[in-house]
Amino acid sequence: MNEKKELDNQDINKDSSLVWRNAFPKFELKNILDIKVPRITVKQIDDNMEIEKTHTFNVLLSYFNKAHGKNLSTENLLHSRSSFDAFIMFVMNCLLKRYLIINEDCETNFLLGLKRLRDKYNQNLRSIDIYYDIIVEKIFYPQWLTKQDPEVREQMYFFDQAYSLMKVAFKDNKRENWERYFEHLKGVMDIILRELPNPNLEKILIALLHDVQEDLPEYADAVRLIYGDKIADGVNALSKKPRENYLTEENFTKEDIHICGIFLKEKNSILENAATKIVDKYPDKSFMAEKKIKEKDLIPYMDPEQLHNYKTLIKKIQPFADKAKTLRNEDYFWHLDELEENERDVKFADRIHNLRDMDWLTREKAIRKVRETEKYFLAVAKKRNPTAYTLMIEAIQKNKERFKF
Repeated sequence: MNEKKELDNQDINKDSSLVWRNAFPKFELKNILDIKVPRITVKQIDDNMEIEKTHTFNVLLSYFNKAHGKNLSTENLLHSRSSFDAFIMFVMNCLLKRYLIINEDCETNFLLGLKRLRDKYNQNLRSIDIYYDIIVEKIFYPQWLTKQDPEVREQMYFFDQAYSLMKVAFKDNKRENWERYFEHLKGVMDIILRELPNPNLEKILIALLHDVQEDLPEYADAVRLIYGDKIADGVNALSKKPRENYLTEENFTKEDIHICGIFLKEKNSILENAATKIVDKYPDKSFMAEKKIKEKDLIPYMDPEQLHNYKTLIKKIQPFADKAKTLRNEDYFWHLDELEENERDVKFADRIHNLRDMDWLTREKAIRKVRETEKYFLAVAKKRNPTAYTLMIEAIQKNKERFKF
């Protein structure tokens, strides 16, 4: 296999080949992020070359990550349909803008190579279809059941529903690395299904729903109504309580509670005033503003005096908040060993996924997450799920090497 690459800074007036126009008719070339990359000229690509292993593919992926604020590896990209679709659109944009120049002799091979990736990594299937097949194979085939069995179809209906519901419910939610939040839910489910022992449908459902109580409490009643008490209780068991719940006389003096209450009331008054301005500005989206807006998003709507008072109150509240957070974490994590197996395995999978997705964290936050895992998780995992323990140790070691601590 030969592939020659060079960065060419000269203007090229020659029209691009039209081969690519019919290669991926599914994707519209609208609203594509216009990021300029160094001009890449590909002079030769052999037949049946594995495109994902070429220098050109790696260069394009690095600039795709930069454009979208991601840190995807080749493997992650090829196993995520949504990311792969976005990558194809990015490549099309590079061709349009003449950042990627492919000689006519090999342009067809390059585009066919990209198309072959779809078949090779099941990109032509929806991810829900792929998971459907894996779940049936891993959970129901050992019970001598197939897709056609009424029991399987009845139970898989709940999987279809949970997957689709969470995809829609979390569509506006992004993680701090700007990846859509649903990818985290899917990632936790993937670890349960592919890497940890004894997967079952209850674990799969709890994995998909595990952040509803904390992040979308308005869906909590629907989860209980649709999936029953056992699944809803499992989700609740994996949800942290609000820090305000720990502002009690058991943990603070009456005077501290009274003072903190005054500070919180004053802060909430400032936030409510700022939220009103958002609702006034976007009256047709007032419901979404109330449900989705975060405290930090309200700051630009404060006048100078309100902003000064808000920052002062934050400093006064911080000691109470820090103590309440510590109490909440101890209450939450020290009960890890008391969880039922299904709940505990989902929590292990959640922690493993978070440990693997820390490239975007600051070094301080990464160290804190690792120390937290070592303190609360490892002993329980070693006793209850050795596979999860091994996966955590591997992820911790990689983070220590990455962040050098």
